[in-house]
Amino acid sequence: MTPLDITRAALASHGIEGEVCAKCGSRSLGLCAPLDAAGLHDMTGETERFTVAPREMLFHQGDAARHVYTLTSGTARLVRVLADGRQAAIGFRFGGDIMGYAAGAEHAFGAEVTTAATVCRMERKRLETMLQRYPVLERRFRELAA
Repeated sequence: MTPLDITRAALASHGIEGEVCAKCGSRSLGLCAPLDAAGLHDMTGETERFTVAPREMLFHQGDAARHVYTLTSGTARLVRVLADGRQAAIGFRFGGDIMGYAAGAEHAFGAEVTTAATVCRMERKRLETMLQRYPVLERRFRELAA
């Protein structure tokens, strides 16, 4: 059982239902952890939530880096396509982890979901606005990126 599973179980045992973010493990351990109710409401309004089947790509190497993804459940594999066409796994991401925030305009690697997953996606420009509006969010983002 992961810390995110424990958080979900604790919230469920207290009868917390309704808003997706209230039951998300990332709420207590991920990017959204430092937000108050108003900040969480703003974040919820800026994100798109969806489920992804195993072996689906969230983004490919070379795609425009327009979105940032929070993996709220499941596992993803980060992959780089080598010059000879082979794929190399360069890392794994788990529930609560952030993916897709690139230094440049394109993704330097891809992200493939390895298990059924739930993802929150936000446009990079919107995230940057949120980071300016909520300094605690910016600090948490830097902690997770480090």
